[in-house]
Amino acid sequence: MRKQIDADIHKEKEKTRIQCEKDWNDLLDPSAYENRHLTLPPNKTSSAELLTLLKKWSVSESSLWDKGQASGAIYHGGSDLIDFLSKVYGLFCVSNPMHPELFPYVKKMEGEVVSMLIDIFHGDSNCSGTISSGGTESILLSSKAYRDRGRDLYNITEPEIVAPTTVHAAFHKAAHYFGMKLVLVDIDEETGVVNVDDMKRAITRNTVLIAASAPNYPHGIIEPIEELASLALERNIGFHSDCCLGGLL
Repeated sequence: MRKQIDADIHKEKEKTRIQCEKDWNDLLDPSAYENRHLTLPPNKTSSAELLTLLKKWSVSESSLWDKGQASGAIYHGGSDLIDFLSKVYGLFCVSNPMHPELFPYVKKMEGEVVSMLIDIFHGDSNCSGTISSGGTESILLSSKAYRDRGRDLYNITEPEIVAPTTVHAAFHKAAHYFGMKLVLVDIDEETGVVNVDDMKRAITRNTVLIAASAPNYPHGIIEPIEELASLALERNIGFHSDCCLGGLL
């Protein structure tokens, strides 16, 4: 029986691999195969030639999403903003925020953006922040910070995260990367919202972080942030509110 199950699994995986490869190949035009490099090419490509090719590929990619039918993948404010951002990036593309003594204006801009967000979320002078590369890194940084806090303040060596089943996949990554246990709590089947009492029952002496979303990634539902934050404050546990897609709205 086990051999048959393994054979069936292998068969399905192979079918999936072949289909994924076909789907991928269908997305690429012939120029992608003509300009395929698996090792460093022996001869250089001119800047003009390379830009021509890249522009062609960019136009081809844009056709896959610019009709407004791509969900959760593209974040932009129109072609004018994209052109403006491209110019801004060109001015600071070699900057390194780790060295504010060399790039003081990058540090200035980061500080002001953080201050704007604190104001939007009604923070005060006790609030602080930093800019990450995106949502996944933000969740990783937060999870590590609370893991370390639990270890340093309460000697918690088997840290746990309590979160609804709808929580962003990055929490699974964080748990894996940082040796944490992710305790998932079911949501209400009708409302899609997690029950605060269910979250409370999932808390143990090893809980270092309670996480929730506003809105969550799968359904765009606002979870009971204030109640869960109050619960975390009452238990002296870290709390992360994941402002996922549309969180600033």
